[in-house]
Amino acid sequence: MEANKCPRCAWPLAELPGSATKSQRVSQGRLEYVRCLCGSWLARVDGVVIGATKSQLGSARL
Repeated sequence: MEANKCPRCAWPLAELPGSATKSQRVSQGRLEYVRCLCGSWLARVDGVVIGATKSQLGSARL
């Protein structure tokens, strides 16, 4: 999974408007949930995407 882009639409994460909807501390770092412009929810740990609600093919990933 590309760490700096949405896995569904390849939008650069640095260009997403706003901030995380929810953020919490976990053992691996800071977990954030962010909504991409394509509508997919992204889970990031310390800025690295670890999962998304929809892949390019539409199957669940998170």
